[in-house]
Amino acid sequence: MSRPLRIEYENAFYHVIVRGERREAIFTCAADKDKFLIKVGETAEKYKLLVHAYVLMDNHYHLLVETPQGNLSQAMHYLNASYGNWFRFKYKIIGSIFQGRYKAILVEKDEYLKVLSAYIHLNPVRAGLVAQPSLYDYSSYYFYSQKSKPPTFLNTLDLLDMFNGKKSEYRRFVESYVQRGAEIDPEDIYGKNSLLGSEGFLRLAFKKMHIAGGTLNEREQPDARDMGLVNADDIFEIILVDMRIAKDDIWKKQRGNVYRKLLIYGLRRHTANSLKEIGEIMKMDYSAVSALARRFEKEMKTDKTSRRLAERLARAVMTRRIRKD
Repeated sequence: MSRPLRIEYENAFYHVIVRGERREAIFTCAADKDKFLIKVGETAEKYKLLVHAYVLMDNHYHLLVETPQGNLSQAMHYLNASYGNWFRFKYKIIGSIFQGRYKAILVEKDEYLKVLSAYIHLNPVRAGLVAQPSLYDYSSYYFYSQKSKPPTFLNTLDLLDMFNGKKSEYRRFVESYVQRGAEIDPEDIYGKNSLLGSEGFLRLAFKKMHIAGGTLNEREQPDARDMGLVNADDIFEIILVDMRIAKDDIWKKQRGNVYRKLLIYGLRRHTANSLKEIGEIMKMDYSAVSALARRFEKEMKTDKTSRRLAERLARAVMTRRIRKD
């Protein structure tokens, strides 16, 4: 299994998620969470991190961090090793307490941070621990919603600036999700292949990585294939012109139409379009889009025709990306 793609540069924003081994507890009591927050403060000071939001659950934690020095990997290694060593010593545990490597989603600033911060702060509500996020002690939401000075490592100013500097506006924004019983779409939180933002942002991130000297082996890092995203028009043109598949064959609504599934797969795999957007293009419900894309991926493993079509599409997308870059 390939490792998640890592892109690091100065002043980048990340949604970091770390879970306990086998989803076991990494915090067994309030004292553990207090110690972890001390470690977060130490890490932020040592590596000059800006922590914009956090929530500590029993078996995992979320951080929204900014890296002025482009050093997320170093900072996360220090934080997890420091707390992990303390936790193992306290409870006489042998072995890892964290489940593999941390997950880090590179996030575009502005509108994406608003919804992402709400998602982080609403974790305890979704878990059924509290009715309102303000009732949970181990979350940065308290410092965004109450007249209380945040810890030194927590930067609330940037996010609050998006709400005219008013905690009351931010509080209404977050708690409106609770009042409406609205779920936040996972695509608005996890993005695609650990990247959350507009197509322009994804391309910029890709270029920044190369400017910094980063390299990718696409056989070892399959997620990297989506870094140089093409758009929906490109996918249509590739299938119609480069692959010479007739338009009528694509849109034919017959059961098992491999070309229709190829188009949906291509839009899902090689563009930044959300399921909802693809559904609008295909005039389908987004859940049907997701189901057909998964079905095609499954068929690729056993059906030579599906696999060859997907490989031809991928080669054509790669060629188009090179021309665009």
